[in-house]
Amino acid sequence: MTGPRPLLGTAREWAIDLSVATAMGAFLGMVGPFGSYFNGPFLVRAIYWIGCFWAGTLIFGLLIRLAAVAAERARIPAPILVAAAILVGSALQAAVVAPAATGLWPFLNKLSPLDWYGQCLAFSGPLAVGFTILRARLAAQRAAAAPLVVDGPVSTPPPTPIPAATVLYLKMEDHYVRVRTETGSRLEAGPMARVLANLSGLDGLQVHRSWWVARRAVVGVERDGRNLRLRLADGEAAPIARASVA
Repeated sequence: MTGPRPLLGTAREWAIDLSVATAMGAFLGMVGPFGSYFNGPFLVRAIYWIGCFWAGTLIFGLLIRLAAVAAERARIPAPILVAAAILVGSALQAAVVAPAATGLWPFLNKLSPLDWYGQCLAFSGPLAVGFTILRARLAAQRAAAAPLVVDGPVSTPPPTPIPAATVLYLKMEDHYVRVRTETGSRLEAGPMARVLANLSGLDGLQVHRSWWVARRAVVGVERDGRNLRLRLADGEAAPIARASVA
């Protein structure tokens, strides 16, 4: 049983975000977009772009997570708060990026604060939207896969007994046994021996460690080299263990 997830993300999530930011920054340092290819050697460009992506990851990652929490608690539409987070985050990113860029390349002093803000908004806004959508989908997947936790004991009715005369075969599936009858099938908690013990009076044989077959379910035998399989009434083929061939 695990505890509640941190509101601002786990250390693993942040590590993944920053690793992706590092890879993207290194790539942009290599290709040199927006004319930065001519602004010095690769190492300088890579350090600049990795720094920009780290700043954006920390700023937007924090603001978008806070927006998601606020939207849930205040019942405000999430897109509104995410849009506000992107607008604020672009200003914060511009405040970090502009001094770094002009320090490395003084000729960029000709750009105004509004120019820097517009560039950060145009570049980081779509990335932030994509991050928000991906994060929402991952959260939905985790919620769907999470087990249902209840505070008190759960009372479940016992399963309906299966008439032994209707059973065609039993088949192991992971930690369960599929009981195939003339009218359908259902899963029972394993192991096989436990399920067989609850079905007395069966006329058949366990032909494999994961298969028990009723005699009347067999319609033929298939041979594939030295391997034998029983062809069953519903079209299934049950393998026969070497020890059970005779």
